[in-house]
Amino acid sequence: MLEKAAEFIKTSHLNIYDIAVITDKGAEHICCQPCNARNAIYSVTKLFIVTMIGILYDRGQLRLDDRITDLLSGGLDFEYDPLWNQVTVRHALTHTMGIDYGVIDIDRDDAAKYASQNYLKYIFSYPPVKIPGQYRKYTDVPHYLLSLAIEKIIGKRADEAITEQILNPLGIAGSAWARCPQNHTIGSSGAYMTARDIVKLAWLYQNYGVWAGTRIISEDWVRLAETEQYDLYPLGPSGFWGKSGIYGQMMMFSRAKGLSAAWLGHEPDSGNAKLLSWFQAQ
Repeated sequence: MLEKAAEFIKTSHLNIYDIAVITDKGAEHICCQPCNARNAIYSVTKLFIVTMIGILYDRGQLRLDDRITDLLSGGLDFEYDPLWNQVTVRHALTHTMGIDYGVIDIDRDDAAKYASQNYLKYIFSYPPVKIPGQYRKYTDVPHYLLSLAIEKIIGKRADEAITEQILNPLGIAGSAWARCPQNHTIGSSGAYMTARDIVKLAWLYQNYGVWAGTRIISEDWVRLAETEQYDLYPLGPSGFWGKSGIYGQMMMFSRAKGLSAAWLGHEPDSGNAKLLSWFQAQ
């Protein structure tokens, strides 16, 4: 399948770096052009944070109705709008915290110009403008806060916990993660991997939390992530679910087709959609 996909990428003049597929027959990976050993996966990073939150949920170390401010207590040594006290883990996972702006975006901003290099204080200086739970706005803020919550619960940086609890079991080695000026995992973006790496996360969700016979997350969590769309979204009518990132990143799976696929590149959304449509037609 990947040779045909690579040919489609070539004839369609898509700027895709590498692509990977997993089926019951095994895994395939092709580099479509010379590129870095690992590339930015942008917002696909969010699903790794979601998965780590799922592990804590499965262990009873965190509840969806836990308030973010309670989880981050001790780190909020500044004044903030009390509406923040209504924001829960579920609101963060579903981008319904009530904020109506991005506030932080490490991929597009000049972060050196932020009013504070304490990202938590900077974020909390912009209070929700809607009642949490009643308004959806996709931003990079929630997963930075979830990253800090993971750190508070486990006692180590979120990317360290993800490496131990997710990447090592999946056989993903050599990833790199962006951190803020205070050395906390960004979480919303900033991870560097290969398509061969992130397709493993797709396969994990395709198989309801089981990888190579070992359960990493519960089936309950996978179904919650799909039902409530914790950065896992239906991709058209073909049965694919997945998570994309800006500039042409994708990880997705289809239980009906029995395959998971992932690719990294530098394409506008229209180019990404062409490759998605190709897979949907197979």
